[in-house]
Amino acid sequence: MKLKVLGSVSPFAHCNSACPSYLIKSGKTRILLDCGSGSHRFFDMQADLDGLIVIISHLHKDHYNDLFNYLYTSFAFHNLGLISNKIQIYLPNCPKDIVNTIVNEKNCFADFHIYNESTIINIENTQISFCEIKHSKDVINFASKIECRGNSIVYSGDVSFVDCDKLSQFASKSDLLICESSLLVDHNFPEICNHLTAKQAGIIAKNAKVKKLLLTHFWPDEDLTKYVNEACQEFDNVVLAKENLELETEHKYVKDLGL
Repeated sequence: MKLKVLGSVSPFAHCNSACPSYLIKSGKTRILLDCGSGSHRFFDMQADLDGLIVIISHLHKDHYNDLFNYLYTSFAFHNLGLISNKIQIYLPNCPKDIVNTIVNEKNCFADFHIYNESTIINIENTQISFCEIKHSKDVINFASKIECRGNSIVYSGDVSFVDCDKLSQFASKSDLLICESSLLVDHNFPEICNHLTAKQAGIIAKNAKVKKLLLTHFWPDEDLTKYVNEACQEFDNVVLAKENLELETEHKYVKDLGL
C-alpha cells in the first residue's frame, strides 16, 4: 500500500498546507481518508477519481469541506466521458443535517453509504474496518483500518485520550498509525479533552506496538519540530505528515518515498 499525505493542518488551510486528507493506493483501489479544506489541490483528479472510495472519519468541516469538490468533479467528468465508475462515499450517521446535505447533492456521480463500527468494506485484496473513538459531543468519529496482503494502516480521525486504550487495541501491531496530534503539552490543555497531544500520540503508538507513527492535524502556525520531539519521548519511529509526503508499506516495513 502507498500512502500520500494531501493535508495535515487544522482548522484552516495555510500556505502550502491543507486540512486533513490521506490517499491510499493498493493495486487499482484508491481510498481517500477525509478531504479537508484545500486538500484536493494535491489530488490527481484525472488519474485517481474513477471509482474512488472516500471515507469521512467525522463530520467536522476541516475533515469534509473538499468533498463537494470531488462530487462536482465526478459529475463533470462523467458527463465528459472521463470516468465510468461512481465514486463511493462513506459517512457516519450524524449530525443528520450535514449527512442530509451531502447525500442530497444532485450534481455528482456517486453512491452514498452510512457506515458504523460493524461495517466491513472489501475491495479486491483490501479490507477496511472501523472503530468508534470519542472526539466531541456533536459528532461520531471513527478510526479506520486498511489491510492488504498482511500490511495495515490505521487512521485515528480526531480523538480524545479518554479512548487511548481502545485506539491502541484497534491499531495493535499495525505497520503505520496516522494519528492526530493537534496539541503540545506546553499548550496547557487538560489531559482529557477533544484532541491528543503529540506525547499522547506517542503513548498510543508505543502501547499499540506499531511500526511507524505518522503525526498529523497540526496547528498551522506551530513549529512542527515540537511535535516530533514530544512524540519521540514515548515512541522512536515518528514521521511528520507533510503535503505530498509518500510512504509505502511492503513486506512488513514502512519506507519513506520522499516528497
